[in-house]
Amino acid sequence: MRMKLNDVPYFFAVFLFCGILSCSKRINTFGKTKINKSTDSLYLKQKIAEIKGLNTDVFSKGSFKGTADTPILYRLLKPKSTNRKLPVVIVFHGSNAVGSDNTSQLGILAKLFATDKIQAKYPSFILAPQFPSRSSNYILDRSRNVLTSVPKPCLTTALQLIDSLKSTLNIDEKRIYLIGFSMGASSVINALALKPDVFAAGISISGIPQFNQVNLLANIPIWLIHGNIDTENPFNSDKQFFEEVSYKKKTRLWEFDNLAHNDIFAPGILTDELPKWLFKNKRK
Repeated sequence: MRMKLNDVPYFFAVFLFCGILSCSKRINTFGKTKINKSTDSLYLKQKIAEIKGLNTDVFSKGSFKGTADTPILYRLLKPKSTNRKLPVVIVFHGSNAVGSDNTSQLGILAKLFATDKIQAKYPSFILAPQFPSRSSNYILDRSRNVLTSVPKPCLTTALQLIDSLKSTLNIDEKRIYLIGFSMGASSVINALALKPDVFAAGISISGIPQFNQVNLLANIPIWLIHGNIDTENPFNSDKQFFEEVSYKKKTRLWEFDNLAHNDIFAPGILTDELPKWLFKNKRK
């Protein structure tokens, strides 16, 4: 079969992804995988630019107050067809997007799930709330000597927003997913601990976990992604968390070797691997 010219970028991406993840060995849906740093910076820059270039107009604007004094602004992408119940992916942003412009929260993760290629294969609602203040803070867990995350009030408002949308959108309530980066990743773990009966799975990228609900969180499918030279949100917190929850075999850890906090969006993450893993989880 002759390869078409416009198939080359996709073929190259698949080839590169397989090389990064060492296709000679199976990548499990749980357990720990250490991934070498990619040396193809050109492909990475092109892929990030492509995702960031998505028109934000595909996300409608909204505001929700809940029981708090300060409302939460949000963006919502609705799939082209909503004749059947579909999953919803909630994307929590990092601290750099805290504010009230209702745009800054539309980063790489929200736009990745909104791309035509991902939506064609994994149609879903995409909800991207913008926190007016920090959604999670960090304190030292003295017994473990690592940082642990603590949810803040605006995260509760976001959870109330999710509940309100369940009555207005054609959502499959057994397939509600969380994903976040940095502060948002920490809020993913906090939200799973606060509402374990709501979410089917969560992905935490470069976050700080929560340790006072370890036994509860061990029962929820969680994918931790972290660079092992991250000094902003130290890798050791996720490493410790994984060691404590992995006995249930529902937690996956990707440790990216020699990647810092803001370098984590490596080629292996910018494929359909994230939705593929998320959407195969379904709450009972």
